[in-house]
Amino acid sequence: MFAKPLRIFSVKLFLLVLILFFLTQPAMKCRKDSGQNGFSFQHPANPVHVENVWAQSIDPPLKWPHEKSDLQPDPAVVFRKLPNGFRYVLMKNKEPKDRVSMHLDIQAGSMHESDQQQGLAHFLEHMLFNGSTHFKPGELIKYFQRIGMQFGPDANARTGFYETVYDVLLPTGSKESLSDGLLVMADYAEGALLLQSEIIRERRVVLAEKRDRDSASYRTFVSTLKFEFPDARISKRLPIGKERVIQAADRQRLKNFYDTWYRPNNMILVLVGDFDPKTAGLLIEERFSGLSPRASELPPPGIGKISHMREKVFYHFEKESGKTTVSIETMKKIDKRPDTLFFRRKSLPRKIANQIVQNRLSALLGMPQTPFTSASIGSGTFLQQIEYTKISAQCSAQKWEKSLQFIEQTLRQAFTYGFTLSELERVKMDFIAELDTAVKKATTRNSRALARNIISHLNNDRIFRSPEQERSLLVPMIQSLTLRKVHNTFKKTWDADHRLILVTGNADLSNDNTTPEKALRMALNESKNVKIFKPTEIKEVTFPYLPEPEEKGEVLSQKEISDLGIIEITFKNGVRLNLKKTDFAANDVRLKAVFGPGQSAEPENQSGLALLSEAVINESGLGRLERDEIERALAGKNTTISFSISEDSFFFNGKTVSKEILLLFQLLYAHIIDPEFREDAYRLVAERFRQRYLSLVRSIDGSMQLHGNRFLAGGDSRFGLPAYDLFKTLTLDQVRSWMEPYLGNAPYEVSVVGDFDVEAVREIASKYLGSLPLTQRVGTVDRSKILTFPEKQSFQISVSTQIPKSLVVIAYPSEDLWDMQRTRRLNVLADVVSERLRVKIREKLGVSYSPFAFNRSSRAYPGYGVFHIYIHVDPQKAEMVVSEVNKLTSNLVRSGVTEEEMKRVLDPTLTSIKDMRRRNGYWLNTVLSGSRNHPVQYNWSRTIMKDYASIKVDELDRIAKKYLNNKKAVTIIVKPAINSD
Repeated sequence: MFAKPLRIFSVKLFLLVLILFFLTQPAMKCRKDSGQNGFSFQHPANPVHVENVWAQSIDPPLKWPHEKSDLQPDPAVVFRKLPNGFRYVLMKNKEPKDRVSMHLDIQAGSMHESDQQQGLAHFLEHMLFNGSTHFKPGELIKYFQRIGMQFGPDANARTGFYETVYDVLLPTGSKESLSDGLLVMADYAEGALLLQSEIIRERRVVLAEKRDRDSASYRTFVSTLKFEFPDARISKRLPIGKERVIQAADRQRLKNFYDTWYRPNNMILVLVGDFDPKTAGLLIEERFSGLSPRASELPPPGIGKISHMREKVFYHFEKESGKTTVSIETMKKIDKRPDTLFFRRKSLPRKIANQIVQNRLSALLGMPQTPFTSASIGSGTFLQQIEYTKISAQCSAQKWEKSLQFIEQTLRQAFTYGFTLSELERVKMDFIAELDTAVKKATTRNSRALARNIISHLNNDRIFRSPEQERSLLVPMIQSLTLRKVHNTFKKTWDADHRLILVTGNADLSNDNTTPEKALRMALNESKNVKIFKPTEIKEVTFPYLPEPEEKGEVLSQKEISDLGIIEITFKNGVRLNLKKTDFAANDVRLKAVFGPGQSAEPENQSGLALLSEAVINESGLGRLERDEIERALAGKNTTISFSISEDSFFFNGKTVSKEILLLFQLLYAHIIDPEFREDAYRLVAERFRQRYLSLVRSIDGSMQLHGNRFLAGGDSRFGLPAYDLFKTLTLDQVRSWMEPYLGNAPYEVSVVGDFDVEAVREIASKYLGSLPLTQRVGTVDRSKILTFPEKQSFQISVSTQIPKSLVVIAYPSEDLWDMQRTRRLNVLADVVSERLRVKIREKLGVSYSPFAFNRSSRAYPGYGVFHIYIHVDPQKAEMVVSEVNKLTSNLVRSGVTEEEMKRVLDPTLTSIKDMRRRNGYWLNTVLSGSRNHPVQYNWSRTIMKDYASIKVDELDRIAKKYLNNKKAVTIIVKPAINSD
């Protein structure tokens, strides 16, 4: 099993990932069970020359990034400016069909706040959903639902350091739909009512979100940011804000921020999707031309001082973290730089060098002498004015010194000696292959992903270019790179006048003999005295290494299901092949090979064996090739395969491009014929699980995973996780003895979906799958055991944590999956309950940020299903919330579902189904896989739209009366222990 650890031009960066994850999350989470365009675009008549770019004004008002560069933007994108400074971007795109991704990008965020405004940018984002010119308080979300959008997936917002972005995914690209979306965006731009009564109510929601964000990792992030940027504005302007400011916020303070920064020249409207650009342009100009500033303009805030000298060390202890992170960094302030040919030439060799070092770090994983369980390197520019480098590793608390020394020596080796030719050639091939693949996939890119990419480019003053433009520019650059150039660039990148050395997490460095800071310096100085050696060329490896099967398998039957475009082929050895050719995603091919009974067959006295087996197999590689050797052998390829275990099956998941289908089947064949269970992989996985347990046991949500899910299954050992003392007794031999019989003998069902030639895949499959010597001598699993739902019981889980939040789970027994009409109605009922929870628990009571309900019906266990309600709350309000939810569900059962609320949850569902049916993943995972044993799945696909559209209120009422029975409900409260240390 393998997946390339670092994709092209992306790096694992702790700082950036945490900022994106914790600080730009949308206003509400939703949890549910993935040429030319009619406007002529004129490029600048006089292209900017590289030698002149640096002398020009870096950030003139209202200039697009490409207007400050010698690089041209994607010609399929329309860029326009209105006389008032308002800008908009249009791009016609066909996937998903008929949908339009619309975004209002306000180029102002938490960095624009004064000391007395910390948190108001984010608070204001919330308030724009609570009353505007055309929508009374409480009406906007209902409006979204009425026009076929879901709040969360289709309509949301997020606040960052320098931007606040409002998102709408329109259900169609018609003129009427565009007008609907633009009406909302115009209200966001200038129509906020900011009623004091709504501010008081929403304040509770914002504070609930602030509590939800709190975690060991977030606290570590905040402390780290203060060390990295002690004098810079960024460490003092976290978007979630200060509680004292949130508590004091009133209409005037919010309006001051709104009027100052929500001005036309700070706004960019981005539309990508299946619409007519000319129509959209006229509608935008009509709607936004009259927009004008409402307050005097202020200069944009500076980023502040960033000035590190020499070597600095930082230590932050977080007992509730499951692991320790060690890092070596540099951070310095730079001037803003335009995106030019010069800039691209400068940054490319740095990215190549990073990937080479990343490959070295990944190769070390699992080796007996390696002390860390993951590691990464990255460098680049953040927020346009911060240039950073970072190498880091995650490890157990006891191994922080060795891990720090490992990354120091890895960094010093690359800095001193550079790289080998084979390392460079491998990365070159990977980069070029991904550029080629991006070109072939361009015609069916996702509109939302494109829109977000455009916004990211604009907010970082970078030019959005087509895959073809990028390939034409970068491939010659990549091919021309030499070892000397890459090495010199790496040295220059890391040749700073300072080093930041960080140890954070659960390593307790308190010691009477020395301080943590001295301990860090001692470990680092000791490492610097270790001699490093020049890297040597590694022996070349090749794949495939197994001989090609000599004969094709005999076909017993072939059947076409014409209305679904599916072909079924059954081979004499028992292998079933399901094929569906699609045009949803160009150059995209997905494979799923299903076999065996999955976690339902986990031995009762070996709880956790499924989780362990999945991880061990993915890390072990193949019999003749270790994981890293597979990655090296597949340099320049876009084919991956991984192993997973679900409740009712084992399966391999494969992904490839159209020209590498043969390679995908060769990989699958090797994993079936020549699997391996390596001791090194077992050790690595065991240590990762130990770190995971340490985190879960001190986490509210983690403790629900550990204990709550098993409780809801009547204590069945296949649910939740066992105690760590039991888990750590599981052995590699147990993994091998459980998995080997299924891998080599079970009858496989292999499904392939995507952009491929049907006859070619049939021929390849007949050779590599039809010829497999499967004995099929695998015992069956008795699934007759009925799981016992613990009706009418309560369960309180105490967690040793200092994080002041609780989780309330109210669960009702439902049913298994196989009556699909019933399952669909349970799903719609869960949406109705989620909507009522939003109104009552979030909007009216303000005690939870994101309450939600969902139904989970089992495929593997007869009669078993659970209807869940999840609510994160203040620990002191947990009991009150339980009482309110009981009232809510009782009222629903007593009074029933209204026509209006059913329509509001059903219309967005029908829109999402339309999108879902144009995804390869839907056909692969929901329709084809498992269809040999359950051919009814075909009929589910035929009826899904019609059946959902036919749902009536009285059906939901009957389902609610049957299943939302508070006399059978289970209540689980997970809360901090009273005396948590």
